[in-house]
Amino acid sequence: MNMNEIERALRELRLSGIAETLSTRVMQAQAAQQPFLETFAAVLQDELDRRRSRLMERRFKRSGLSERATLADLDWRFNPKLPRQACFELHTLKFIAEGANALIIGKPGTGSYRFKNSSAQQPQSKKERNAKNLSTT
Repeated sequence: MNMNEIERALRELRLSGIAETLSTRVMQAQAAQQPFLETFAAVLQDELDRRRSRLMERRFKRSGLSERATLADLDWRFNPKLPRQACFELHTLKFIAEGANALIIGKPGTGSYRFKNSSAQQPQSKKERNAKNLSTT
């Protein structure tokens, strides 16, 4: 099989992450004389990364959130009264695993909406994704 046939087969198998990086990985492996398993592991990781990235993109589109936000984006100086430690604790989403809910209350402009958006983008597992336990008022 030549590279064109391999890339065609990868696309047919819907392995687009591997298809996109295969030629680069082959050159990298040849230059470094990497063992097969090390190269194969890197190629599989490319596919996993691509799938996770696309999954997160689809989830964001379905979420209806207006912007991507993280706690790193939050300007803590804007509202110094915001309980930083409690925010980081809530952001771990432990309350979902415990079967609890979180109610984030704040006047407009205090950061509650931005915090809710950053926390809503945090869930990874199906259980967490289905648990719509965040609300703001």
